[in-house]
Parts: sequence; C-alpha cells; structure tokens
Amino acid sequence: MLYSDLIGKFARKPKLALFAIVVFGIFLRLVFFSGMDASDSLRYSKTANDINIGKGIDLNGALTLSTRLGLIYPTAFSYKLFGINDISSVLFVLLTSIAMIVLVFYFGRLLFSDRVGLMAAFLLSFFPLEVAYSTKLFSDLPSAFFMALGVYLFLLSEIKKPGNSSFYFFSGISIGIGYMIRESALLIALFFLCYMLYKKRVKKEYFLVPFGVLIVFAFESLLFLGIANDPLFRFHASQQHLEEASAAHDYFGRLDFPAGLFHYPYIILTSSLIAFFYIFIFIAIICLMKTREKNYYLLLLWFIPLLLYLSFGSSSLSAYIPFRAVDRYLEVITVPGMLILAVFLLEKKKIIERMLAPLVIAILFSASVFSIYHDDRTDLDNLKNAYSLIRGFDKTAYADSRTIKALGYISGYSGDIDIKDYPSSLGAVEDAYIIVNKPFIKGLKDADKNKKFPAEIDSPLSSWVVIKEIGKAGYEIVVYYSA
Repeated sequence: MLYSDLIGKFARKPKLALFAIVVFGIFLRLVFFSGMDASDSLRYSKTANDINIGKGIDLNGALTLSTRLGLIYPTAFSYKLFGINDISSVLFVLLTSIAMIVLVFYFGRLLFSDRVGLMAAFLLSFFPLEVAYSTKLFSDLPSAFFMALGVYLFLLSEIKKPGNSSFYFFSGISIGIGYMIRESALLIALFFLCYMLYKKRVKKEYFLVPFGVLIVFAFESLLFLGIANDPLFRFHASQQHLEEASAAHDYFGRLDFPAGLFHYPYIILTSSLIAFFYIFIFIAIICLMKTREKNYYLLLLWFIPLLLYLSFGSSSLSAYIPFRAVDRYLEVITVPGMLILAVFLLEKKKIIERMLAPLVIAILFSASVFSIYHDDRTDLDNLKNAYSLIRGFDKTAYADSRTIKALGYISGYSGDIDIKDYPSSLGAVEDAYIIVNKPFIKGLKDADKNKKFPAEIDSPLSSWVVIKEIGKAGYEIVVYYSA
C-alpha cells in the first residue's frame, strides 16, 4: 500500500485521525518536557506572581517582557489554580501548541482537503521548534497561534462564509490577542496587504479586521492607564528597550554589510530545530511554483513577506533596528510552512508517492527526535539539586543575578532565600558562601558583551573551600565557602 493510500484511508475518518495525531503530539511534548529557562521565562513568571500577590508590574524591570499582558495574566491565573511549578508555568503555552495542531488541520481542510490537513497536523506534531518551545514560558508560540487563528477566521469568511462579517471582526480580535502576547503578531498585516493586492479588491468588511485589533489595543491601553498612568506605556517601554538593547549588542551584528543580510539564512540552515524542515519547505516552494492549486499561493503570501521582513525589516518604528536572528521568531510562519510541505508531500506524482514523500517523512521524524533530545532542556535542574543546600545557608551568600531570580522561582517566591548579587570584587569577602553557576554566567555574558563579573569567579582564591559541585564539568554549579 502506498503511503498516500494510507493517508487517504485515515482521511475517511478525519476526526479520529486528528485525535490520534494530537495524542501523539501531546506525548512528544511531555516526553521532551522543557520547563522554565533561565532568561525570559523567569521575568514572565516573576511578573505573573507579582500580579497575584498585588504588587503589579515592576515599572523598573525588563519592561518589554513585563508588559506582555496576554502571556502574563494566563500564567498568573494558572499559578492561582495550580501553584507555582514547571507545569503550571508553561500550561498556557502547551495548550496553544496543542491547539495549533488542530488549527493547522482546519487550515488544510479549508484551503485544500482533509488529507492535506492531516499531513500538516502530523508534521506539526513533531516539528522540533514547536515541541521544544511548547513547554517553555516564551511568548512566540502562543502569539503565533492567535495570529494564525485570526488568518483562519478571515479566510473562512472569504471562502466558506462570504456573508458573515462577524468572522472578520473576530479575526481582528484574535490577532489583537496575539499582539498582547507578543508584538510580532502585527507582522501579519503584511499578509493582508498582499492578499488585497493579489485579489485586486478591498471589501468594506476588511476594515473589521483592524477594528477588532484596535478594540484589543484600546482595552490594553486602559489597563496601562491604570497600571502606569500612560495608555501607551507598552509602546514607549518597548521602543526604549529596543534602542538600548540594539545599541548594547551592536544591533545584533546585523548592520554589518553584507554579512548582516545573511543572519536568518544562516540560522535557518544551522539551527537543528528548524533546518531540516525548512530545507524541504524551500524545495517544496520551488517544486510547486506551477501548481494549479490557487489556494497554495495564499500560503506564499503569508510565508514569504513575513520571512523577508524578519530578515530585513525593522523591529522598531522610530529607527531601523533589525530583528535578532533567532529560530523561535520564525514561529509566525510555521503554519504556512507546514501546509506548503504537506501539499508537496501529497502531490500525485509517482516519484513523490513511492519514494520521495516516505523518505522525507522518515528523515524529518528522525532528525526531529535527535534535535529535540539534544536541545537544552535542563536550565534549572542543577540549581534545583542545589536548592536544599542553599536554603540551609546560615551566612551571607553571593551569586549572579540570574541565579538569584531562578532561586526565587524554585522557592515559589516564598522569600526564604536571601542571596546578594556579586560585588565588583570578591577578594575581600569573608565568612560567606559564593555560588558560581557557570552556565548562567556564560549565558549572561553571551546576552551582554559588556557584562562584567568579579575576577575571582574565573580564578577562585586559594582560601575558598569547595562545599559542593553539581553538574557535569564546564556546566556545573560550584558552591564555595570563603573563610
């Protein structure tokens, strides 16, 4: 039996097949559970907890992260229901990841057929970028889901419900929610502009989409008027952060010509979480250029403009600040990417049906499991193992800022951990514990090249006594006592 015949057999009972795919996707996400990471996740988590205990948003904190209320409030609600732990921290993200599998199926059904929908859902169920970030507290995946849901509702109005204007409005509401989670959701405006040019028409109902976005924006502005006495607080904070971060990181190295132009191609070809999929997606785009499937071109209107904007556009409205080249930013084009690949793998050509498609699926699945397995999923594990020791300290202790934040999370923000940030020098420190968390320190140095740590971190004094080492060499936590 050809694999295409097998897909056709499953397509006769699409809901049952989709259920099986979703269960498979959940299984992979739980097997390769990541939990909290040591950077953005801690800020989201701390802000969610602060809201629950009535402290609100720290107006002097990492404001771009703290102002993403679309992620902060669901996380805070999850904490209220289930307490502070790794599962409750990522529950909202996990649910949107599962919902994305269902959504991509309905995209395939709307634009093509149940067969395409099931194939796209199956590919997404083990797409390593999705699996890896489905259990991390980041904004990219849930924002991309609501953005994609907005596109689906819009196309549903266009294709199946031409007389129902409410779908256009709720399309805008969904995109607005995506924006509340992460600003990059608004990049989908490029798709709508390209769509109108492609169709050579502008219907009055289309204005309901930006109207829906504005409704959400107005709601958010009212919230920030109460929080910071500034309805545009998020915009101002975001612009300021971008300017400061880009200057500190030399514009992420992307203003260097011509090398800066190739940062995203480099990421696409080297990130194990996306490389194999994207290579075949680009092959599919080339091979399908002459396809008669008109709806296929709608996917290109989504995939190509957003990819080009991420590669060359500005993340700021006040100055040219290119996006960092990060694989998770490509979540905004995951849905069209999976659908493009699904259409290609289901092409009714013998060489594809008999040889190419089964081989591609086998390669993608094998590469996905390998890359997810080797993805760093243990950011806080060593610190959790050291927690009972650190909690029992009866003297002053010092650590880097990221370790201090992580210990706050591990303790459930109970306040029973009192650790000070490193001073400029540790040479004069006596009768105190010193925690050297090597992977966290390396991460802070990578994030900010100007970040300085006491020289004694790399060259411990002979008077320091090693109390405990946790983790493998080069990535361990070392606890010293300075007599």
